[in-house]
Amino acid sequence: MEPPNMNISSRIADLISGYLFNELNDDERKELELWINTSPEHKNIFESILDESSLENQGRVYTSTNVALALIKAKQQLKFVEMSESNTDRKIKLLCVRIAVAASILLISTIGAYYLSNFIISGSSSTDLAKQSEINPGSNSATLTLANGKKIVLSAAVKGELANEAGVVITKAADGMLFYEIKAQNEQDNNKMNILSTANGEQYQVSLPDGTKVWLNAATSLKYPTSFISSKQRKVELSGEAYFEVAKDKAHPFIVKTNQQTVEVMGTHFNVNSYSDEEITKTTLLEGSVKINGSVLLKPGEEGALAKSGTLTVHNVDTESALAWKNGLFIFENEALNTAMNKIARWYDVEVQYQDHNLELLTVGGSISRFDKVSEVLSLFEKAGGIQFTVKGRTIIISGKK
Repeated sequence: MEPPNMNISSRIADLISGYLFNELNDDERKELELWINTSPEHKNIFESILDESSLENQGRVYTSTNVALALIKAKQQLKFVEMSESNTDRKIKLLCVRIAVAASILLISTIGAYYLSNFIISGSSSTDLAKQSEINPGSNSATLTLANGKKIVLSAAVKGELANEAGVVITKAADGMLFYEIKAQNEQDNNKMNILSTANGEQYQVSLPDGTKVWLNAATSLKYPTSFISSKQRKVELSGEAYFEVAKDKAHPFIVKTNQQTVEVMGTHFNVNSYSDEEITKTTLLEGSVKINGSVLLKPGEEGALAKSGTLTVHNVDTESALAWKNGLFIFENEALNTAMNKIARWYDVEVQYQDHNLELLTVGGSISRFDKVSEVLSLFEKAGGIQFTVKGRTIIISGKK
């Protein structure tokens, strides 16, 4: 293979750095887009550089590079962080971002064309075949379906304006967050709906037209209007799990509808877990107040658990555990194995099989980063004793220890 052209590599690194910091002018942005669209390989490279699981894999392979280790830590800390933070927090995280960018650029320029064409595209190191069967964690990605039926894969979309629907401008920020801005709109356009959906192994964030911020967990769908203008209620439909920071507007209650319940709020922070394959829909309140099904009022620190039978109970909970997924963690507190494995299956995009279904009722505990490889998460359960895991392709087989 020919030696890499370091001038080109350095230039592309500069453009990617400018992209991450929203510092590119129109000509530079066109130059980067031209390079991305030149070949499928370039597009794969660009997406992999933005993909946290790929970056973490790079750092693990090149462990002799101190900056690569800083990259791993920075990306884990920055992953899916809250937007409502103090100026001090922003400065600290900005420093982490710069470390991460410096690390990725260093990897680009030092590893060069050989790495880009062999390591990223293949997804594994040729010197360590044993790791080819390892399963990486999910990443920040989703699909946006517009009112006209057009679908936009957000992981592949370059930041900037994505669509302009009836006076509503949809943009993707440098940090991946989706934003809606009302420029001009007629009342007849109020019924236009968008759907933001994540598959297994994906998570994403959106700022709705009213300023409400929503974080979507894996295998989640959020349906919402492109504008709340002239609507008495701000109503959205949820399937899966999401965390909401609702913009305050007493005159227009915010409604979250799932297949079993409606949650009404004025302005508050809460989490809704409503997966169709779970027996219970959980609503956890962190701040403010919410009303479930028009009758049960939750206080901060409380969780409403609605069974499929229709029975609704309220109890105090550890909100840190309920919000662990949003903060980049798995926290299991005497949790049934089948419930814990459902979370793992969604995030790592795997299938789970039990050799003995009695194992599903065993309880597990512990905490670990959601950005560790699946083998490390499973090892946490094995240490408790009584079970063992076998990984075949993307299937995890659970059996009792002999």
